[in-house]
Amino acid sequence: MAVSVRDLIRPARPAMILSGVLTAAGAVLGIVPFVALTQLAAVWLRERSDPGWSGNPWLLIGIAAGALLGAQLLYLAGIGVTHLAEARLRHRLRQQIVDAIGRLPLGEVARIPHGTIRKMVCDDTSAIHTLVAHIPGDVTNAIVGVLAGGAYLVWVDWRLALSLLGIWLLACLLVFGVMVRSFGDITQRFGEAQTRISAATVEMLEGIKEIKNFQATDATRTRFHQAQTHFSAISYEWVSASGKPMAVMAALLRPSTVFALVAALAVMFTSQGWTPLSATLPFFLLAPGLPDAVNTLIGLMQHTYESQMAAKASADLLSQEAMPQGDLDQGDGPIPGQVEVDQVSFSYEPGVPVLKGVSFTAEPGTVTALVGPSGGGKSTLARLVARFYDVTDGAVRVSGVDVRQASFAWLLSRVAIVLQDVALTNDSVLDNIALGRPGATREQVEAAARAACIHDRIQRLPQGYDTILGEEGGFLSGGERQRVTLARAYLQDAPILVLDEATAQADPQSERDIHRALSRLAQGRTVIIIAHRLATIRDADQILLLEDGQIVERGRHNDLVAADGRYAAIWRSQDLSAAGELSEGK
Repeated sequence: MAVSVRDLIRPARPAMILSGVLTAAGAVLGIVPFVALTQLAAVWLRERSDPGWSGNPWLLIGIAAGALLGAQLLYLAGIGVTHLAEARLRHRLRQQIVDAIGRLPLGEVARIPHGTIRKMVCDDTSAIHTLVAHIPGDVTNAIVGVLAGGAYLVWVDWRLALSLLGIWLLACLLVFGVMVRSFGDITQRFGEAQTRISAATVEMLEGIKEIKNFQATDATRTRFHQAQTHFSAISYEWVSASGKPMAVMAALLRPSTVFALVAALAVMFTSQGWTPLSATLPFFLLAPGLPDAVNTLIGLMQHTYESQMAAKASADLLSQEAMPQGDLDQGDGPIPGQVEVDQVSFSYEPGVPVLKGVSFTAEPGTVTALVGPSGGGKSTLARLVARFYDVTDGAVRVSGVDVRQASFAWLLSRVAIVLQDVALTNDSVLDNIALGRPGATREQVEAAARAACIHDRIQRLPQGYDTILGEEGGFLSGGERQRVTLARAYLQDAPILVLDEATAQADPQSERDIHRALSRLAQGRTVIIIAHRLATIRDADQILLLEDGQIVERGRHNDLVAADGRYAAIWRSQDLSAAGELSEGK
């Protein structure tokens, strides 16, 4: 279901309406002190001699002070109502965004840059503040204040008022027209550039270690510099387009400019006898303050656009269809531990198939290896088992159950997946491993770490298992972080294990430790492993060679080598490469 910005802020709408009513009342009441002061001036100048309350100076002063206080209280109440509503809405939106991300297919979440998610959860929800907390009250207060003030001035002396307002508005409208033409689409492009540089900055910081290693050749740093250059260019363009008309507008709206215009008109009107002297007082008191309302409106224009863009980003995310989950949430299924891929086809984009009618069965307690050139569909196939995405056609069954008929909790309790891109949280080593089984004891965590051949390394960390790793797994090498995820999978104790290049980040020593850990982890489990180095999967129960989204060869290692097909050719090339590396090492 499509979610609009209006839908997004609907919970705060009653408070926004109330804010508008209160600030409007405050703006109207704010005119009363000027009325009282005008009457007081007429009494003091002896232009009027009313025996009643309107001729009592102290009563007029009291009315002015009371109205001024009341206007301020109404404004503060109106703004306070929306601030409270916005705080509740912000909390609700953040929860909705997190829930929406949780309901998306895991593959879609993995494709969203971390910077974008952080901006959406933190910055975008905060940016909505102006739209909800200030627009209803401040805009209403400004507009009603201008209208009420202008109406009062017209009531006092319509000729002087129209002369003043006409000159002022004509000049402002001319400048405003130039400003609008100057902006064009620059504001939208400025917002897009902000998002781009924010995401690039987060990406660069997350990959700082790699950046230091690769220096100027690092692609992440290149993207950051490109985003920075683009943002600088857009910023200059925005300032150039808006600076001059904004400066002229600011000069026209300065109280001193308006005061000088009022003084000139007042001298002319009083000298001609068109206006009594006391009638000019509200023009001197009220007119210079009217531009503040216009300044408020102009300042809110940019903030309003930014708030709307931020709200739209959140609305677009909430509009994405959640991945439906099935009803099965307990039990083992009819064939515990079995993985069946039945005529599976899949496309990330319509008309661009990644997998084409792939079928195989991984029996409980066996090892199935997926090999082949990059882009053949191996990682996609492995992720479909854990339901990162839903298949375009066919079915994936885990323990005899179609993954679309099972709850996410049930599926994730039966499938442990270890990706080559290690994901560690900004938490302790203990908590990172315990993600595999929330509530696990320290003894259970340490046993899992020993099985993953990482216990001794953890013990050497500054605080051992209590060491905070950070999102990038600080203190640990790539291979060591990989073993932490293996410990997590071991603790999870799922009957099915999916490994996507588990040794991709490992040095030779770490690779040996990982293989030892994998041997322990694979015992009694159904293992599906993706590997580029064929030597690591020689003992697999079945090997599937994928090319162009199809299984072109399948069998055991010796049988495939004897068949002298594509697998044999890859094996010979890798075997020769390994032999060459050994000879160079000698």
